[in-house]
Amino acid sequence: MVGKRGILVLGVFFTILYLLDIRGSSSYLSDKIKVFFLNTKDYFVLGYQKHFQQAQMIEDYQQQLQDYRDLKLAYADLISKNKALMVAIDNLENLQKTYAPNTSNLSALLSNTTKNPHVCTIPLESALIPSPLFTLTRVYGFAKLGDTHQLLLDVKASYPKDQILGMVAFNRTIGIAVQRDGRFVGLLHGDPQTSYSVMVKNGGKVYYGFITSESFNTYVSFLPAYAPIQVGDPVFTSGMDHIFSTGIYVGKVASIEDHYLYKRALLQVDPLDQMIFYTTLVSMP
Repeated sequence: MVGKRGILVLGVFFTILYLLDIRGSSSYLSDKIKVFFLNTKDYFVLGYQKHFQQAQMIEDYQQQLQDYRDLKLAYADLISKNKALMVAIDNLENLQKTYAPNTSNLSALLSNTTKNPHVCTIPLESALIPSPLFTLTRVYGFAKLGDTHQLLLDVKASYPKDQILGMVAFNRTIGIAVQRDGRFVGLLHGDPQTSYSVMVKNGGKVYYGFITSESFNTYVSFLPAYAPIQVGDPVFTSGMDHIFSTGIYVGKVASIEDHYLYKRALLQVDPLDQMIFYTTLVSMP
């Protein structure tokens, strides 16, 4: 509507100027009228130009603001992923140093008296297991909406379809990885299909069991009925199922249930320190 009015006004101005020129008037009044209409025309033209320039500037500023917001979000995401990558790399180095010992010296291996609470003395039978392979792997999303216990993993290496891999992050186990429909899916603690062999350390002895999940809680099931385990005992991977290497920290015993033929311990799993952007896959030969 404003555009039509402006065109109409400009048309009237030019018509009047044309009529004045046709009549050949050179009087003072005629010149003043022409100057007035020219100034008025310039005023309207300048006004329209400013209006459209301001509109374009506002649009440009809004786009720049949106670009800045996008850049800020991307920067925050990059910082988070960079921190996670640094933690994952440090975790990978610790695994390679701590959990891949030289099995040629079993006496030194069995006399390990490290004070690190996340390291377990490795039993003799576990020391004979081949050394594991640790691979840093990126996590790129959930396997399905509504389930935070299944992650999609960007695995580059090739593995047998039926091989189960261990997952480690923040210097402890977080679950296992399996292949489904050509994709690698990470199953975290709390997923009903997450299961692997562990050992509970009590005093100078270890007692074997299996990780199970029920109602999103994680348990160490099928412990020997005679095992004198106590609340607070640390739990480590046993490596006997060839999923994890031996001695990786899992958690602590939170409570104990006595069953007829076995014991079951509720596992106290520490909450994750931050979002999982990377995990270390553990594969056994």
